[in-house]
Amino acid sequence: MINDSYGHREGDLALTRTANALEQTFRNSDIVARLGGDEFAVLALEASLRSQEVILRRLRENLRGPNQDDSPYQLSVSVGVARFDPKHRISLGELMTLADRAMYEEKRMHLRSWASRP
Repeated sequence: MINDSYGHREGDLALTRTANALEQTFRNSDIVARLGGDEFAVLALEASLRSQEVILRRLRENLRGPNQDDSPYQLSVSVGVARFDPKHRISLGELMTLADRAMYEEKRMHLRSWASRP
């Protein structure tokens, strides 16, 4: 939507700002990658179940900086989390599918909450 509304240069800047927020959020030992378009994946090695909320809160805080700029739009994220359990091994592709489904479910819930606002 940013590309269509503000041009590809602004779209590239939005991707850069998002990537910077991701790099600030995760550790050097974690792997942050752009899958394509506006989708990113993170492999947070050795992140505990308890750290999930901390990581998500830190990511949203790291997006606040770019959102305070005089940009005509606000950056936001939809996050899908999938955990690898060594006791129940699945392939990387299956793990990505689980994360993708979780992300789309979060997007659906977010859209429902926006639609129900007065």
